[in-house]
Order: sequence, then C-alpha cells, then structure tokens
Amino acid sequence: MTLTDEGHYGPKQLNLLKTIWGEGFLSPGGSDEIDEIVKNIDVKNLNILDIGCGCGGAALHLINHHNASFVTGIDVEPLVIQRAKELASKRGLSDKTKFELVSPGPIDFEDESIDMVFSKETFLHIPDKEKLFENIFRMLKPHGIIAAGDWMRVDDNPPSPQMKKYIKAEGLDMYMCSLERYESILKNTGFKDIQIRDRNNWYLEKSKKEIIELRGPLYQAAIDAIGPEETEGAIQIWEKLIGVLEIGEHRPGHFTAVKA
Repeated sequence: MTLTDEGHYGPKQLNLLKTIWGEGFLSPGGSDEIDEIVKNIDVKNLNILDIGCGCGGAALHLINHHNASFVTGIDVEPLVIQRAKELASKRGLSDKTKFELVSPGPIDFEDESIDMVFSKETFLHIPDKEKLFENIFRMLKPHGIIAAGDWMRVDDNPPSPQMKKYIKAEGLDMYMCSLERYESILKNTGFKDIQIRDRNNWYLEKSKKEIIELRGPLYQAAIDAIGPEETEGAIQIWEKLIGVLEIGEHRPGHFTAVKA
C-alpha cells in the first residue's frame, strides 16, 4: 500500500506531511516559505483567493502574520477542506476564512472580485496553464496581484527517465513546466511587473535536511503517523526527490505579477 492509495491526499499522506512540514501545510517550507513568496507585497487588508489551499496553513498565516482581510481557500480534496475548517476554528479565524470544496476545472468567481490570488505547489497539478491564468486574470481586480510558488522543471521537454521514476513514486498527477514558460504565459495573459525566482538550491538543501530528520528524530513520529512500511517508502521517495533536484531538473520557484 502506498501513501496515495487512499486518494491524492488521504489520511496517511496528510499525517506524514504534518509531521514533516507542520500543521496545516502540504508543501515544503511552512510559514517561512509563505513569507518568502509575499515578501515584496503589502498583503494588509486584501481579499485573497488561495487556490489549492490544502489544510489551510497558508491562508491562516496570511491573516495572522500579514493582516489579510479575508481568505477564501479552495481545493478539490474533501479531507483537506475538512482539516482546514477545523484548523481555522481551532485558531479562532473562522470569521476571516472560508474553505470550499470545488470540482476540477474553471474556478467560478465573479469578474474583478479578488485583490490577490495566492497559491503554493498547486498549479503543477493543473494541465492547462493558459486557461488557468486567463481565469485568474479575469477574477482579479485592476492592479490585482498573483503570488505563487510551484514545482517546476528546468525546461519543457519530456521528463527524463529519472524524473519519471520520481513522479511515479509520488503517485500524484504532476504537469510541471519551466519558469520561463510561466513568465511567457503571464506576459501573454496581460500581467506586468513579473518577478520570477528559482528556488532549486534552497529546496535541495532543505530536502537533504528533511531526509536526515526522517531517518533520525522524526522516524518514530513518522511510524506513529503512517506505519513502518510507509515510512520506509516515504524515505525512498525523498531519495528520488533529492536526485532530480541535484541534476537540476526539478526546479521549485516563485512568481509574482500584477494585473495591468
């Protein structure tokens, strides 16, 4: 049995990621990486749409530490939406957040109704990037902001055999594209003030630390969360992840842009 046999983000997957990345987070870096994505943006009093909100960690951090006015989080996974609502209630932020389960496909929000779109490690699961950004552009108010982190690749050629093995081990749908393609799509959609940042070096070093923790101080916590067999499987996935980071094919990155 693999971590994704229960669905892309079933109980075991969520328990493991909580152990490694902290409560509410399904992607690396936790709150520090949220801060890095929005470090040049004044989020105060903004109405934000968090696409692929996961268990709500980013949405709650944007309110608590960046003074966002309201965050609507959407996701296609029922369990993560349930966890996000529970976490918002636990932290007393249910009145400043709304978490909605949505179906895959176009996002149904009114034109020019959002101050900022935020997302972290979600766009890689969406195959049609052009339609995604057209929809985001439509929803944003004039001068609205997009700020996102995503898992990307060094280029847009077919994945290498090593990358294919890693993606297969993860068991997730991954439609990664290059940083350059994201920049081109943003320009063609009508965004301006585009900023692109490569985070490969950061994530390579972080992943190396994470696998040391998984093999050491977090090993028993991981076993308690998902079981011994699955913990060994997770370590093997991390080894493959480090491999594609080391060859530079896996290139996480950030981008921000403004609606012209």
